[in-house]
Formats: sequence, C-alpha cells, structure tokens
Amino acid sequence: MRIFISYCCFLLFAITAAAQESPNFSGTYALTALKGEHKAKTLPKNTLKVTHNADSLEIVESFEDGKSLTRKYALNGGESKNLTSGGVPTTDRVEVKGKTLIIRSTYGSRAGVTIHETEKWELSADSKTLRIRDQTQVEGAPMLDDTLNEIYQRK
Repeated sequence: MRIFISYCCFLLFAITAAAQESPNFSGTYALTALKGEHKAKTLPKNTLKVTHNADSLEIVESFEDGKSLTRKYALNGGESKNLTSGGVPTTDRVEVKGKTLIIRSTYGSRAGVTIHETEKWELSADSKTLRIRDQTQVEGAPMLDDTLNEIYQRK
C-alpha cells in the first residue's frame, strides 16, 4: 500500500512539474514595445492571436493596415510550411525547451540568399507578458544579421 501511495504522489508531482515547465501560449496579445537596431520608428499596432495545444501552434498576426498572416506549426518535431509576410515560403520547426518555445524558420530572399530566423518565446510568471526574441541570420552577409525583441501584453 505504501508503494502505491508513494507511486501516486510521484506521478502527481511529475505531472505538476511538467505542466509548470511547458506554458500554454494561447491568448491574444497586443504589441507594446520593440527593441532592436532595425526596429520601426513608430510602434505598429500589431496583435497576435495564439492557439496552442498539445499537437499544434497557430499564430494569427494582425497588422495595423488590416492585413493578417496565419502560421501553423506541428509540435511533434516535424517540418511545417508557412509564408513570410512578404509571401515567401518558409520551412519551419518548433520545439519547446522548458518554458521557452522556439520557432526556427528557413527561407530564401528574392535575391536567392538563404535566411535563418529563430524566434524564442517566453511568458512572464503571471502569463500576462509575452517576450519574443527574433534573431535573423543572412547566409554570406553577417552585416545584415539582426535581433529584434518584441514585448506583447495579453488582452
């Protein structure tokens, strides 16, 4: 009986710890700050609507001009195919490491140069603030590499 109770306590602890390590990013967020060398001069009124479940992640990014971009990702480690805001096809992979969601995308520029983009998503402890660190690397042109830090507030 003691072994059974100990086993149940262990399972409860393991499930609770796993739930705390992998936050659910679902929600609607408004962009509140941008930090980076190549950021916009005025803060755009962008929003993110995120649907996150065990198998997939869907992000609908709405821009102040009324346009939107929907991206869908598999969370099983496989490849996903999406488009950039400029309509360029991407190949993407998503992984969750602890409390961080990482989206890695590769696409070609119109000039034929390969671009690698890595987004690292983190939620604040109260789940009200979403921070996204977006690193862009341009193959063969390191002077064009860029890092942009985006801060969103849950609506």
